[in-house]
Amino acid sequence: MHAESDFLRTLLENPADDTARLVYADWLDENGGDTSCSKAEFLRLTARLLDPDRHGSGDERLRQLAAELDTDWLAVVSRLKVEGCGAKRAGSDLWERYRRQFEFVCDRRWDEMSPTGADTVRFCGGCREKVHYCDTITTAREHAGQGHCVAVDLGIRRREGDLDPPVLMLGRPGPEFAANERKRLEVDPVSAERERRKRGSAD
Repeated sequence: MHAESDFLRTLLENPADDTARLVYADWLDENGGDTSCSKAEFLRLTARLLDPDRHGSGDERLRQLAAELDTDWLAVVSRLKVEGCGAKRAGSDLWERYRRQFEFVCDRRWDEMSPTGADTVRFCGGCREKVHYCDTITTAREHAGQGHCVAVDLGIRRREGDLDPPVLMLGRPGPEFAANERKRLEVDPVSAERERRKRGSAD
């Protein structure tokens, strides 16, 4: 008889095993309530993420589910793109000069990284760096600011350039620029709620 921890261990050891992912989803449907059904739906949708014929269907539903599910669980089962790859080159003056013009894109996903013993940290054998799962945009910005590779939770509503630091302008920026910059750096509602819960549990 399976326990949920057995399924999670299997997915942590072999995240590409979609058969295990789907069997786990069936088990959740049979053994739980509303939260388990949401987890099962999330697992089935992530199993379809790699289907070349999916055309982005289900992405919005994935975001909705991820926004409500436990982030410790999401850190184990999510399939996320890796951002910030190449940022470790930030010590180079030349890299700093061109950092904003050239984006280094990692072609591997969070679920393809090696477990490290910490659910929120995995290791990329390609660039030989740690990758950090981030459950809020605030945490993602902190890691990105330190030059870390990040995998940002699907529940976070993203904006273009939302991991870039604030833009420093000489002179007085126009009101449109200032408004766009404020919007880019806003903390989305899901991140704000998760941060509030973290503060509450720390008290």
